[in-house]
Amino acid sequence: MAQTDGHPPIQAVPKTPPAPQPDRITLKAGELPHVALSADILYKFLASEIAVQRGAILPAANTTLELARETADPRLAQRAVELYAAIGDVQGALQAAEVWVLNSPSDENAQSTRLALSAAAGKTAGLAQALAKQVKASADKIEALSRAISVLRRMQDRQQAFQLLEETIDLAQLKGTLAAYMALADMAQAAGDYERALVEAQKALRLKPDSEDAAMRVLDYGMPVDAVASLDQARKFARAYPKARQLRLMLAGQLAETGDVQGALDELELMSAQYPEDFDLLFVRAQLAYQDNRLPESRGLLLQYVDVQSQRQDAIASGASDAAAALADAYQLLARIAQDQDDPDQAIAWLGRIEEPSARYSARLRQATIRAEQGRIDEAVAMIDAAHPIDQDEQLIGVLTMAQILRNAERYEQAIERLRQADQEIVDSIEIKYELGMLLERQKQYGDMEKYLREVIDLDPGYAHAYNALGYSLADRNVRLDEAYDLIYRAHQILPEDPYILDSLGWVKFRQGDNEQAEKYLRQAYEVKPEAEIAAHLGEVLWVMGEQDKARDVWREGVELDATNPTLKQTLERFGVSQ
Repeated sequence: MAQTDGHPPIQAVPKTPPAPQPDRITLKAGELPHVALSADILYKFLASEIAVQRGAILPAANTTLELARETADPRLAQRAVELYAAIGDVQGALQAAEVWVLNSPSDENAQSTRLALSAAAGKTAGLAQALAKQVKASADKIEALSRAISVLRRMQDRQQAFQLLEETIDLAQLKGTLAAYMALADMAQAAGDYERALVEAQKALRLKPDSEDAAMRVLDYGMPVDAVASLDQARKFARAYPKARQLRLMLAGQLAETGDVQGALDELELMSAQYPEDFDLLFVRAQLAYQDNRLPESRGLLLQYVDVQSQRQDAIASGASDAAAALADAYQLLARIAQDQDDPDQAIAWLGRIEEPSARYSARLRQATIRAEQGRIDEAVAMIDAAHPIDQDEQLIGVLTMAQILRNAERYEQAIERLRQADQEIVDSIEIKYELGMLLERQKQYGDMEKYLREVIDLDPGYAHAYNALGYSLADRNVRLDEAYDLIYRAHQILPEDPYILDSLGWVKFRQGDNEQAEKYLRQAYEVKPEAEIAAHLGEVLWVMGEQDKARDVWREGVELDATNPTLKQTLERFGVSQ
């Protein structure tokens, strides 16, 4: 249920801004207010932002809205809207949007937000009139009606939303126009009424037979109604208007989705023949061939594409074209093809040709991962060490990739050493601290494990997996069970459907002796994600409850899923059950 309690009661919004306090706020039409930053305003602003960091969103939103009213600053009202929206508090967000519009009446974003929130709150009186006013004032009617649809989509009653759109179109005097037909088609599609969507799209196309946008809607919305007819109509449009690039790409995509990959490739090949300067079509064809496992064909198209883009790169000054980025995409796909063809050295060679700055570091990491998959761990580590991240984000990805490689190779102490070093270099990284906690738990260094996981929780109180990991470790060791339950339950509140957290919740309940609740949570976890470790836990609970046959069935399923899982193997050994 959306959280709606705790914010100030809804009040009528005055038609003029509240009088600012003398000598503190200066208002000028069309400008942001000039506010003298008092100690009280600064305290409230800082307090609200600190509350956000601690997860207390509602009090923060209330304080921010109070400040917006006090200072007449539309930026604070917008921030309040964002905070209320983050907790699903539509009424609070609507109040804040009213203040935003009041203090910035010409801001289209503020107006649209208020209308959208009014629709979401079910306040539809005057909504069509307000939307029609915006549509009439806009030069681009199609775009204006698209914005109106975005507002009306917030409504739960789709039929009422559709009726309001029709009313908006009537009031804006657009009935029977191309913009109106396409808007009605889009709204019908959003409501899941594909037959009505197709009817309206066909009206648009009949009104303007050369409209690519209308033809694309006929194809898209017609596929669930009559795929054969829709594809046939799209082909006819493509032949009549060969420059309709987006429609033809959509046609190829739809053909591929229906299983007619050859038809899709034929369409793309025809486009390439008609427009040989459209080099991107080579890459699209290569991608489609790759997805259909036509590896030699895909490779051949990519080599053509690489040749073209290399010529572009050589002919134009460095940085003046997108050739480097295009080549990076091609080399990445060529590397995947080489891997699929069991040629890791060729894959590494292709990746080594990537020099585009935004893709270079990730390519080096992928090279290292390929080497690690070959069992050449020292070479993989050396590759990462020799790479040069351009910023801290890349450095973090490199550290985590290195840790994963070392962990998979069971070099746990080396991985821990690397992560400890990175923890000193990259301050307050929850990813590094969490990974450290997991590795230290594996090495039975429980004190350090708990230290790092609690640091993660302090840095991010909403990080559910840190609560879960710490709670599960306590439960699995059968210590501090009440604390373990509290930690896992907190994780469950944040991510109630997560199968791993459900598994932990079942396991801690089992440790506490509540077998019925344990079975309930473990079954939920196993239904969501049938995995060997969850099967081990569920089977153990069933065995202890006297349901040995059911336990054996679950364990048998677990063995089929992953016979090497250490938890499952240990469980079967303890109960003397053979695989």
